Amino acid sequence: MIKTSTSNLLLLHTYGETTELQKQEIAQLSANDPDITEELMSYVRTKRQLNKKLLSPSATSVRIIMEHSFKTEQLQEI
Repeated sequence: MIKTSTSNLLLLHTYGETTELQKQEIAQLSANDPDITEELMSYVRTKRQLNKKLLSPSATSVRIIMEHSFKTEQLQEI
């Protein structure tokens, strides 16, 4: 079983938030334990799937929000 601190470190690495020292630690851990490598690959696969699912609001939605914001701003000035 992978310790929580190791899992957190792998998750940080998945999102590019590790230091050089932490990257070296991950490399060393992965070399000694294939389960850690698999855990890291699982995080990477999940991140890729999530990135594919990212959606942007439609232009109409943005326009409606901007119009509402503009109207609200004008009312606050009164």
